[in-house]
Order: sequence, then C-alpha cells, then structure tokens
Amino acid sequence: MKTLHVNLPGREYKIDIGLNILDQLLPEAVLSNSTDHVVVVTNTTLHDLYPDRISQVLQNSGVRVSTCVLADGEEYKNLETLSLIFDFLMKFSANRKTLLVAFGGGVIGDMAGFAAATFMRGIPFIQVPTTLLADVDSSVGGKTAVNHPSAKNTIGSFKQPEYVCIELSFLKTLPSRELKAGFIELLKHGLIHDVNLFEFIQGQTLEPLDFEFLEEAIFRSCGIKGRVVEQDETETGLRAILNFGHTLGHLIETHAGYGTYLHGEAVGAGMCFAAFVSWHCNELPEKDWERISSYLRKILAPVVLHSLDQDVFRDLILHDKKAQKQAVNFIMLKKLGESFIQQEMPVEKLWDEFKKFTALHPEFVELR
Repeated sequence: MKTLHVNLPGREYKIDIGLNILDQLLPEAVLSNSTDHVVVVTNTTLHDLYPDRISQVLQNSGVRVSTCVLADGEEYKNLETLSLIFDFLMKFSANRKTLLVAFGGGVIGDMAGFAAATFMRGIPFIQVPTTLLADVDSSVGGKTAVNHPSAKNTIGSFKQPEYVCIELSFLKTLPSRELKAGFIELLKHGLIHDVNLFEFIQGQTLEPLDFEFLEEAIFRSCGIKGRVVEQDETETGLRAILNFGHTLGHLIETHAGYGTYLHGEAVGAGMCFAAFVSWHCNELPEKDWERISSYLRKILAPVVLHSLDQDVFRDLILHDKKAQKQAVNFIMLKKLGESFIQQEMPVEKLWDEFKKFTALHPEFVELR
C-alpha cells in the first residue's frame, strides 16, 4: 500500500492506494468523521457487480447506511440525476453530519461531490473510486460538476473529500476500454509534468493487470495532481495545466453526445491535438511530437465527428453562442514533461490548426 497526503490551507486529506485495503481502511475513515449516518451514492452497474459492498464493509461500524443507486453513464451526469441524490438525502433524513461515500467512477464521484458541496451548504464526503480514470483524475483535487447540454462540467463547485480510498481490486471487473481511458489520464500527468512517468508507463501493458505497476503509477500520478492542487486549489492559474487535452476533449464529448466517447478517449484525442499545436507553434521539439503521437497511435481508436464547422467549433470551445471574446487559454507543451498555459489563444487559430490536424491525422480525429 502507498499513501499520499494533500495539504491545503487549514486542512488535509489522505489518499491510500493498494490491493484489498478497503475493508480495513474505510471503516477507520468513517469513524474518524464522527457520523452515525452514511449515504452511499453508486450506480446500477456497481450495485450489480458488488451488491451492498459498502454496507457490508461498514456493518460493524455502528453507523446507519443508506444506498442511493443511480443510472450508469455520462449521459446521466446532469441536474435531473443530481436532484435524485437530493431527493434521496431528504427521504432518509440526512443532515449536516451525514457522510456521503461516492462509490463509482468519475460520474458518480463528480455528482456525489457536488451534492456534498451544496446539500445543507456542505456535508463531508469520501471518495471510493472504482475505475482507473477516477483513481487518477476525479477522485483527487475537489472538482465536482454536472454537465449542461451545451458544455461539459459547466455546473459545479469545488469540494475536497475527507479521504480517498483507491482499492485496486475493483479494476478486475473493468472493461478493457475503460482501462485504456484511465491509462490515458496516467499518461497525461507524465506529458505535462514528469517525463520519467511517461517513460515508466510506456514500458507496461494494461492486461493482464499488474497491481504492483498500477499501485506505483497511480501513486506517482496522484502525487503530481496533488502537488498542483496544493499550489492552486481553485484553478486561478497553475492548476489549469491539468486541463491538457481537455479543450478539444470536452468539445468531442459534447458534440458527439455524452457517452459516445469515454472521457479518456476524448481527452486522448485532445492531447494529440494539443501536442500537434505545440509542435506547429515551434514550442515542442519535433522528436517529442513524434514520440507522443507514435505512442498514442498504438492505444487510441479514432474519434469520428459529424457536422463540425467553424461556427460550431467556436461555440463549443467558448461554451456560448453570444460570447464576445474570441480566445481561450490553451495548455501546450514546451517539451516532454513540461507544460505551460498559452494565454488567449485565438479560436480562429485553433480552428485552423484543427483543420490541419484532422487532414494529416484522421487516425486520431476524423471529420465526416
């Protein structure tokens, strides 16, 4: 087992990473929060795979456990589903001392976290992520949100968890596609901050699962994100580098329809595009662009986008058809393991680069 601490002004929380650690560590974390009522938020897929898993773990902890089961999928990450969590909390008489446990992937973590941030102006919550993507992305850092039909993750809040328990055994039931999506987020942290992590990941395969590798890779990945969050919790500057690949990635998810592509798949295409732009702008050395694109070509399936013209591209990038500004902050690479924020990148420039990118590399993104 490996342990990280995220230290924020006036508070900290612990991230434990390991195999078969949940049964011991989750009850300890719950009891340390001095609660007598735990509400578990999960989805139908997890509830079928691991029926009442959290309730069983906590059965000797002296707390009442209620389980809220939601539909599974990115297409349900919206205000309507969020309201179901609030309805459940009200039905089971939750109060300011109730503790939420998010048991699932990124969709569950984001929605449960947002509910915890806003119900009765804030209640504590714990993250128990069950996907590789959630392990290294949504479970750490405190960003919570739901999607709007026009843009991903535009309705949300910052809410740090009390504790994160990354139980690796849940990865055993994860489909190959989901594992690859999480692998891309691991790769992202190497690209933007640690070339050694990038090289460490390159030498590994995902299946069969190697838990020793996964523990180390997740530990290093979460460590990078944790250190960035400590310096810029609410994304006023530095934390934006964690959005590498997300400008195009979120556009893909929104335009293709939520759930068509997994978050990691869309971000992977977005990372290729951002690296391409970095090279075209004479920031990223050509040899680094070739290393990045060559590796991603092996693990990414093509993204296909229909009916995407300059106006739609602009609207999705800016999240507003009537926006006055014509530029966005765009995350680029200086070299492998070093990123920076390009302030006010013109959307017209990005569109021109996007057309070149799709013409030269339809194996990453194809326009039809």
